[in-house]
Amino acid sequence: MDIRLLAMDLDGTSLQADHQSFTPRLQQALLDAHAQGVVIVPTTGRQYNFLPPAVQTGTVWEDLCVLCNGGEIRRIATGELLQGHYVSPELALAVIQLADRYSIPVEISIGGYLYFTQTSWDMENTLPYPIRYRLDTILPTYGIMVERLEDTVQAPGVQIEKINLLFQPDFSLDALCADLDQLPLSHCRSGQLTIEITHEKSTKGNGVLEVCRRLGIDPAHAMAMGDNGNDVSMLQATGFSVAMGNADPHIQAAAKAVTLPYDHDGAAIAIERYILHK
Repeated sequence: MDIRLLAMDLDGTSLQADHQSFTPRLQQALLDAHAQGVVIVPTTGRQYNFLPPAVQTGTVWEDLCVLCNGGEIRRIATGELLQGHYVSPELALAVIQLADRYSIPVEISIGGYLYFTQTSWDMENTLPYPIRYRLDTILPTYGIMVERLEDTVQAPGVQIEKINLLFQPDFSLDALCADLDQLPLSHCRSGQLTIEITHEKSTKGNGVLEVCRRLGIDPAHAMAMGDNGNDVSMLQATGFSVAMGNADPHIQAAAKAVTLPYDHDGAAIAIERYILHK
């Protein structure tokens, strides 16, 4: 199996439980893969300024990354934007109206910051862990509370990277997803209690295909690793794919192989087996 590019999800795949670090074994496997000529491309739902320390060390393999579920392609070292697809203000307004109709929290990502209202903050306070950790970690650092999201998304020059909808464990998604299907947008589950909404062309699969095109690499020689609903498109777009042992069964079914969970060095083991042939 001749793998020339590795599209690697972060949270739940390569990052450990701290959402910040790689294990030493994975660090070494990435260096060995790079030395073998493999391009390493972190492929994540995160925005650029949300990238963890593990992928901003200046090590030799760090170059391109796919962000916002395919909404952006940037250079890791400089943040240089190579491609961007953004949600229009009109469609953002439609999603805000849906969130209001279903009485669920909504966050709008613009310029790497999450905009939300007091109402959404209060609703997020009722959500269980791991969603509530956002109130202690993510939103205090990257969150901006506004009075009206409608005014925010219609401000001149805004570039809406993605929209997060959050919900209770007992929330029925069928009607909401049916309404989202009527809009020219991409949407996917990015966690047990989160839907992420992006431009209709913004999927991880499309992002990886664009990176392959730019680098002159046949997607048949690319390998993807992931664990969640927002990873399915890239698991299907690449010639070989690996789901994590901690992934739900339907995610594992979308991949060609399954490795151990992220906290049992599953990502390193997959690289060693399928790229380094150890």
